[in-house]
Amino acid sequence: MTIAMQSNIASTLGVQQLASAFSPAFSHLRILRNLVIPMPEGHAARTACIDAVLVCETGIYLFEIKAWRNAFVYRKKSDESPPRWFLRMHGCKNAREVKDPAWQGGRKTTQLRSLLPDDLRLQYFVLLPCEGIELEGVMPAAVVTQQDLPYIARLVRNHGRTARTYRLLDAQGVERTVERLLEIQGTTADVLLQ
Repeated sequence: MTIAMQSNIASTLGVQQLASAFSPAFSHLRILRNLVIPMPEGHAARTACIDAVLVCETGIYLFEIKAWRNAFVYRKKSDESPPRWFLRMHGCKNAREVKDPAWQGGRKTTQLRSLLPDDLRLQYFVLLPCEGIELEGVMPAAVVTQQDLPYIARLVRNHGRTARTYRLLDAQGVERTVERLLEIQGTTADVLLQ
């Protein structure tokens, strides 16, 4: 039993699960895979890749997809330092420390926010699409499993339609937003080629 499957397989699985969960809630949506965005000047990496970007009537939803499976996922919090994340395979006592996926998604969201209009809802989630994942302890609400996706889709739809903080997108608005995201990625590709 392995603790993670191949990242591209998990990403494909995650995108399929997103489409299945969100399609009944939205008449028009688009999902982009592996969107590359530029990071701010002075950042350790020049670009960052967002595993999945879902654009629908209520806004843009980013998904950091993790290939973890057959494991307990938990974190340890400390007053002096950021939370540390761990994976422990079922039936094992030892755990392996992993990078904080909520932090990874948060910094990408912050950067993308700076490149888009303020009136678009932009929210991120960490999706754990593989079988055998159990969340232990108190986890951020943004960390979701396959079983959570239908609920998240309904929540996003209902909250987005009732909270008039952000504008709603019609089918053309969804397409224009996707075009803008692809322009951002295109600009990133141009920067990398220089």
